[in-house]
Order: sequence, then structure tokens, then C-alpha cells
Amino acid sequence: MNRIIAIIGGGPAGMSSALWLKYLGFSVIIIEERPQLGGLQQLSHFQNVWYLGLQGRTGYEIAEQFRQHIEAENLSTLLGSHIKHITKNGDNFRILTEDNEIIAQGLVIATGQRVKGYEMIESIEGSHQLLSSDCVCFDPGATPLLASHVNQQIVAVVGGGDNGLVTAIRLANTAKHIHLFVRFKMRGFEVNQKAINEQIEAGKITLHSPVSIHKFASTIDKKQSIVFTDQTNKETKLVFDYLCFRLGFAPNAEEIVRLFKEGNIGCLQFDKTGYIYTDQFLRTSIAQIYAAGDVANPRDPCVATAVAQGAIVARSIEEDWRFNFTR
Repeated sequence: MNRIIAIIGGGPAGMSSALWLKYLGFSVIIIEERPQLGGLQQLSHFQNVWYLGLQGRTGYEIAEQFRQHIEAENLSTLLGSHIKHITKNGDNFRILTEDNEIIAQGLVIATGQRVKGYEMIESIEGSHQLLSSDCVCFDPGATPLLASHVNQQIVAVVGGGDNGLVTAIRLANTAKHIHLFVRFKMRGFEVNQKAINEQIEAGKITLHSPVSIHKFASTIDKKQSIVFTDQTNKETKLVFDYLCFRLGFAPNAEEIVRLFKEGNIGCLQFDKTGYIYTDQFLRTSIAQIYAAGDVANPRDPCVATAVAQGAIVARSIEEDWRFNFTR
């Protein structure tokens, strides 16, 4: 009997599950929509100080090392492949891409999450002009490239999570001044909040929190302005040389929902924030379908948890296979 598992998504969770499944005796194929494996790590030029054993490596370098491991293990991958249809006949899933047909007995959803961008602010007056500005950045991975551009410039950072705080901290060393806009309150790690407060005390960062942004506008000299109110309820306008938006993340689940609906696969359950709900061993609400990594809303989404969940989901598949995919 075939033991083929299709893994949808080629980030750290997908690659980890593929490796574990191989050594548990399964045939695997990774289907990745992008031209390269690596997921969000492909966007990260920061050093990842959190991942044990790979000191000083950037997210991009870690992704490349993982990719090389997958290649060395001769694991099958379909890169740059968009899934058009998924159907099921008995215990078999039939997956169609533009050029390939895959028959698998199990699916792992490892599509990760994406950076929230313009869609989070498009309802604010004047936001449309931000899309054509060279002085606006939505991509967290681009921050190190900004260092020379923001040298001795006034920069606004919008976002109170760890990405926003780290961006403000890093750019405070090169910018003339940083204005940090936080809608409610800072949500990042205590160590990052402490670093922000130290920069505030040093006069390098001004914190606006809680804040409501009402309008964006461009000036004659192509700078960007933000009109906002803070806890004083006084409307203020500030002008900046550069704007960095760090607006959080969202799960890449919409396409899977559409494919499952069209193919009559079943309805996945989701948590209240829109991430795929699983049990503690990463089984979804549909038999033979599993979810791992950021799309399954781990306690701390990062490379370490993604790799760990890849191992957990492989163990669950192996266990379920022995019991003929019963719960």
C-alpha cells in the first residue's frame, strides 16, 4: 500500500515534517507556491539569535541551510507550483497543479503566515499615496537595507509588536529620531519593551500610545505626514522622511479553505483569530489532514517551533497510519 504524504508549504515546518516522514518510512512531496523553499525566512536578513546551534545566521541563511538539507536527502519538491484542485476518493487525495497530478494518502498544511500590509490601513484617508512612495516600507525583511537611507532622518514606525519594536530599536542608531506609533499598548517581549524605554530616556525615540491615525499626506518635498490623536485627544500632525509599517501577521489559510470547499474535502475548524485549529498532536478536524507551523498558531511562532511541529506532525501521521487513520 502507498504511503505518500503531500506537504503544502515549503517553510521550516514543511521541510521538517518532510525529513521526519522520510525516516519514518513515508514517501513525501513538498508543494511550494514560491520558487524557493524557506517561507518567511526568505524575507529575514536579521541574525536569528534564538535558534540553537546556528549562531550568527540570518533567517535567509537558515532557510538556505534547510533547503540544502532537503536537497541532500533527495526529497521531492514542486517549486513555483500553484494547486488548482484537491479532491478525495476513498483514502486517496488527488492534487492537481498546473503541470502535475499527485495522489497522496495524507496532507500536511504548512502554509505559514504572511506579513500584513497595506490592507490594514487602506481605510485611512490618504493611504493610497503610500503605495507609490519610495519612503514607505511594509516589508520587515527590508529593514537592514534602510540603514543608509534613514541615516540622520526622522522615521515613523507604526506597530507595537516585536517587529515594530525591533525595527525602532535598530533604526534608532542611525536615524535622527524615531517616532513609534502604537495603537493600544506595546505587545513585544519585555526585553524589547525595556530597550524601547531606554531609547526613549536617551531621547532617540518618541512613543505615541495609545494612538489613532486619521490621515496620511505627502508634502511638496515628497516627505510623508501622519495626522493622529493620542491619549490627550489633541490632533497632531508630524512630518517624516521615512515610514515603516509593522502591522502583524495573518495565516495563509484562505486558499486551502477554497480548495477544500470546491473539492468537497470538508470544513476545517479555525480558532477565533483565523488560524487552523488542531489537537495537541496537530491533527485537524478532517481525518488524514494535519497542520503544522505558523498556520496552526503555535504558542510562539518562530523557526524553532516550526521545526518542532514538523516532527510532531510526522509522528502523528506515523501513529495514525498504524491505526489505519482512526482517531
